Amino acid sequence: MRTSLPRHPGPLRWIMAAWVVGVLAVTCAAGAPETPAPGACHALLLGAMPGQPRFAEHYRDWLKRFHAYLTQTAKVPAANVTVLSGDKEFKDPMVTGLATAESVRKALADLAGMVRAQDQVILFIVGHGVVTDRVPTLVLPGPDVSAADLAQGLGALPATNQVVLNLSSASGTAVSHLARKGRVTVSATSPIEGNEPVYPEFFLRGLESGRADGEGAPAAGTRDGVVTVLEAYNWAAHQAALWVSRLTRTEGGQWQIEGKESIEVFEKLYGGPSSPFRLAAGVDRTKPDTVVAIVPKTGKIDESWLARRVLSEHAMLEDCGEELGVAAVRTEGYEPLAGTKPREPGSLARRVVLGRADLLPPSQ
Repeated sequence: MRTSLPRHPGPLRWIMAAWVVGVLAVTCAAGAPETPAPGACHALLLGAMPGQPRFAEHYRDWLKRFHAYLTQTAKVPAANVTVLSGDKEFKDPMVTGLATAESVRKALADLAGMVRAQDQVILFIVGHGVVTDRVPTLVLPGPDVSAADLAQGLGALPATNQVVLNLSSASGTAVSHLARKGRVTVSATSPIEGNEPVYPEFFLRGLESGRADGEGAPAAGTRDGVVTVLEAYNWAAHQAALWVSRLTRTEGGQWQIEGKESIEVFEKLYGGPSSPFRLAAGVDRTKPDTVVAIVPKTGKIDESWLARRVLSEHAMLEDCGEELGVAAVRTEGYEPLAGTKPREPGSLARRVVLGRADLLPPSQ
């Protein structure tokens, strides 16, 4: 009995089969639509020199909380977040290095080499800023870094989704340098206002608690579980103005304020032995925070306003590429920006979410 052996293909048959498989693979690859890689979020957090010890505490706290919001709530990889601080005494694992003019420029240059067009880039700034010879700068060890320097570094980034949260003092004057079409810029103050702002505290509270969600609804936002930059800006502008307007000076030079959270914020921002502010004894810590008048209805300061602290910061938002931003707190009071029409202030900010590279769909 003969045993049949399997016939093996010859070399030519193997070559033809491999050629067919290769052609099919190339054809399938060429015909398959390319799926664009999803965008990522990159952030640079800058802290200026603190000056007084109480300011150092504020800047450290705001940097740590925004870092935590990005990495824990927004789920941005910690490797994508760079933290530079001009405070040499600020020792924290998240701090990448000392903020100097050179290190800031290098950090922006490094970003230019890694970000893509579909990514989001966030520049978050807190600290002491000044305006010298009409040039707004951030005070750092050694030479300061100017708003023009920051604008140049940001301009080299290919990312189309750029957000500048300049919550430093004198930040309003920097808007004209940082404004660019397609970029959202939030400043803690308006031009010529140079006081250390309280706005960053409320901006962070609105994000952390989610209370900014839906601020200005129905025109400016919808309570949908997503906090846009526009909602965060509006909420913080209103709450910061309310907090300042609740402060009343007593005859003894101390400060009276009502509302559980308002007292908490006062003691956090103005507490400590180096602070010139003192809270009056006997304040009621159980009452809820109430809505109060932000500006006199007549537009004039009457006797009831003489003992109040003057509202010295009017946070602005710019997202249309204009030289001057728009404030939600004005002479008439609080009017949230809506941005319902194209090229209207807030029209881009209502589509931007911190930590999310893609834009929300345009409003209908």
